[in-house]
Amino acid sequence: MSQYGQMTAMTDSMEIPHLAEEDVQLSFMQALLKAADEPGIRKIQRTRLRLLASIAKQLSDGAEQSGMRVADVASAASLAHGTFYRYFPDLPSAIETLVGDFAIFLYQQLANSRGGASGSRERVRDATLTYVKVFKANAGLMRCLNSLRREDTAFRKAFLELSRGWNTRMASAIARRRGTASVEEFLPTAYALGGMIDEFLTQLYLRQDPALTHLANDEEAVAELLTELWCLGAYGRLPSEGG
Repeated sequence: MSQYGQMTAMTDSMEIPHLAEEDVQLSFMQALLKAADEPGIRKIQRTRLRLLASIAKQLSDGAEQSGMRVADVASAASLAHGTFYRYFPDLPSAIETLVGDFAIFLYQQLANSRGGASGSRERVRDATLTYVKVFKANAGLMRCLNSLRREDTAFRKAFLELSRGWNTRMASAIARRRGTASVEEFLPTAYALGGMIDEFLTQLYLRQDPALTHLANDEEAVAELLTELWCLGAYGRLPSEGG
């Protein structure tokens, strides 16, 4: 099985629900806790989810990976210190697992953005707004994701495969809108536009650039700006609403 297949199978076994925005504001930590409370879930799954949620909570609160301790993770999950090692060999492995699960959760949320026809301005804005909200709600995890994808690990290989799948999907949408079947031709465009969005959100929510602070609590405005830039870069124009 490929690394992507392993990650997908792992996440599927966790039975993480697709949560409505008004439910937990797309927080992965809350998704883990909700999954842990599902009726009928096995104890071994529940404990694993609680440990991962505890790590996510610390990262969300601004903890640095290097400063985190297993004892604190277990205590926050109301578990004995030794319980942690029944599920993970060490904290870096647990963090890598958490971020891998989160990456798939992120792409699941994007895939569920169904507003408008494929490639339409409405669909692009819907997916972009979802991404903005997930990024903001999980800033600590996004910071870890950005860090881990630069390291030579199994996670990096799996993430690159997952990323290529998403960008291929975006390239297909661009190709259809431009009336060509050449998906490969537009794959670099999809990567470039995705990188633009990632860098902007990193400056806004992770580095908290003062020049962008007026947008920090206006996800709609951020999504609208990025949608226009994406459409101009992908299509060379702004499609009409619903078109």
